[in-house]
Amino acid sequence: MNNWINVKDRLPSKEYDWVLISPVANENPNYRLVPMIAELRNGKWASREDDGGDLETWLHVTVTHWMPIIPELPED
Repeated sequence: MNNWINVKDRLPSKEYDWVLISPVANENPNYRLVPMIAELRNGKWASREDDGGDLETWLHVTVTHWMPIIPELPED
């Protein structure tokens, strides 16, 4: 079962919602990168580096597909 959603079909329904993305390199669209967690912010994809601060990183890649993060985290 393929849960990847093509960005041409639709984007996440709300911004600031973490999803798993499938990016390709801007310099070479045939080079697929490792999937990563990101969120859509004002039409741009961003990730957050955990370096002890609250540093936002705007991604300089082309996102072709995305999927909701599954499974959801436990509440406890």
